[in-house]
Amino acid sequence: MTVKAQVFDLTSEAFRRRLGSAEGVQTAALLDDVADGILALDFALTFAGFSYEARQLTLSIVGLVGGGGRTLEAFDGELAAHVNCSDRTVRRWRKAHLKESKQRRFSLLEIAEGEYDGENRVYGKTSYRFTAPEYVGAVVSAARASDLYRSDRRGAVEHAAEEHYGDIPDAPPRRRHRKPRRAPTVKVEQAFDNAARNVEKGRRALQDLSEDSRAALLEGRQGAELREKLLKLQANIGEILENFPQPTEGEEVDGGVGHFVRYPPPEPSAADLAAWEEIERRAGGSPHVVSRGVRLYPPPSDEEIEAEAVRAEACGEV
Repeated sequence: MTVKAQVFDLTSEAFRRRLGSAEGVQTAALLDDVADGILALDFALTFAGFSYEARQLTLSIVGLVGGGGRTLEAFDGELAAHVNCSDRTVRRWRKAHLKESKQRRFSLLEIAEGEYDGENRVYGKTSYRFTAPEYVGAVVSAARASDLYRSDRRGAVEHAAEEHYGDIPDAPPRRRHRKPRRAPTVKVEQAFDNAARNVEKGRRALQDLSEDSRAALLEGRQGAELREKLLKLQANIGEILENFPQPTEGEEVDGGVGHFVRYPPPEPSAADLAAWEEIERRAGGSPHVVSRGVRLYPPPSDEEIEAEAVRAEACGEV
């Protein structure tokens, strides 16, 4: 027996024209059914608290078996070929789904992993079956019957999915994981860290180019646009830096231990200069400097200070 099927290979313009025909209207309705069904299913999995990887397995299986209660038997490689990913990705999705299903005691898939064939040293095919087609149909029907569907399809499907979620047998309490709220300061720091990494990646990528490729890039139109972006980035960085406190003039940092501030010496006054010139004149040149050690701790008493002054005067040191 020979089975024939009609296949269309259309350009974008021809596809839009065909959508305007009777067959096009039917095709659009089928696409709406698929989109609404996937939304309804994804909302149910999200309400149950499944992660992205666990949801991906269910959505991929339903995309292959549909809602007729059929069973899919496939090796990981065959399933990966259908969904255009690697075997490892399929195994990671299934592992996440099995782990989370066990934790919640709930799943929309019946999964029976293939038994191990000791003689040939291989595992059999894994079978999959979707168990909640009635839920998806009820959600889609309720969403399309609401007035919200015309203005906000996603909102209408989400509302209907929430209302009918309790109809799923053994459905766990609704939960939805939300990302933890980060402090505003953390967001600022993370944004600048990402910007710094991207600038460094761009610098390295530019260095890795050959001399001819680098010259062609920098001298061409693309290089001019890149230069404008970098100048704008430089201006933005300068504007941001103006918000930071300015460092003290003469400030030095020694090994990150602390700050050592060097202050300029005070300018001598006119009276100080005149007194110094008079001392030099009397001494006939540079005065003879006599160093004398003075105890600072503990400080000398008044009697010791007076005795030192009498001795210095008697020795002509004054």
